[in-house]
Amino acid sequence: MTAADTSSGPTELRTTVCPGCGAVLVATADADGRHPGASAGCWHLFQVTVGGLRDEAAQDAQTAALLQLARDTYDAQHHLPGEPAAAALRLYLERDRGQGPLAAAALAARVDDAALRSLQRPARWTTTVADLAADLDVVDLPALVGAWADATWADWAPAAAELRRAADSAPTG
Repeated sequence: MTAADTSSGPTELRTTVCPGCGAVLVATADADGRHPGASAGCWHLFQVTVGGLRDEAAQDAQTAALLQLARDTYDAQHHLPGEPAAAALRLYLERDRGQGPLAAAALAARVDDAALRSLQRPARWTTTVADLAADLDVVDLPALVGAWADATWADWAPAAAELRRAADSAPTG
């Protein structure tokens, strides 16, 4: 007989709701380099989910672009009110204008001043990093990240006109 056989009952796991994306996750101790606007559990799950991409990004441009798209999507869902909406601007450039994630990141770095601070993020998200992680065993990561970015951009779509104006007013040269 093992300790599990004589246990008095199931151990209850404490959960938390991520303040950024609303994902309900098992509570974790603060993760290293915690992301502003995210719960520790959500940030940890993101770090684990994209860990392989981070390891390979320096050697492969496609992997680096996929990692940037995942970061932009995560950042757009964890936007802090009053901060520049640079990640939402990058998603606009990537999803609406068709720029690659690395090009959008380079452009967004130059237009950070144009990123709106007053932009209201969506009240809820269609897909979160928790959905992405849950499907990893049946769908490949590039497809999941692309679908997650598309869903996140669709959630931000009501702000597209404001993001378009911000992108158009930014110096690009």
